[in-house]
Amino acid sequence: MAPLPDPTDQLAGEDKAVFDRMASVRAHAEGRAGLVEVYVRMFNNPVLARSVGALGEQLRFHGTLPDDVRELAILRFATHQGSGYEWSHHQRPAELAGVSAEALAELAAGRIPAALPDTSKAALAVVDAVAARTSIPSEVQERIVAAYGHAGVVELVILCGLYATMSYMVFAFDIPIEDGLPTPPDSLR
Repeated sequence: MAPLPDPTDQLAGEDKAVFDRMASVRAHAEGRAGLVEVYVRMFNNPVLARSVGALGEQLRFHGTLPDDVRELAILRFATHQGSGYEWSHHQRPAELAGVSAEALAELAAGRIPAALPDTSKAALAVVDAVAARTSIPSEVQERIVAAYGHAGVVELVILCGLYATMSYMVFAFDIPIEDGLPTPPDSLR
């Protein structure tokens, strides 16, 4: 085990202000007060935590993609990464964005839910290509570009990169799922 210490009692000035702002911005989406542990531990390097946090805030709260598409993509990537931590943190935002329990169950089983709109299925196909380290099929990219522009397809790829970084932190430093969050599906434990 290689855990990182909780650096919050050592943060001061701008680092503490950024930490508090990140917690506040994410409070509604997370449904809990306080910053999630992956970001807390990332503050052992405040400059990087600030940069990763800014990217996460841009993608989650100011991006091109609709909330349901973004959350479906995050959950699909979590299944590829085997990251129960990310699943637990994004199940609630997915539900708030209108993703059904049936769609969540199918995603957890590694399937693309049949009832999803075509653009959502295309977004998940982009995630699959990124996770497989292959080119996005041109017809899939064309469907995403038609719906969300080139910015949307770039956003999907960068979203995967962000959540890869998050899951690397979780795995490398044995960051546990916080109390009070949904238990991830058996396939992600």
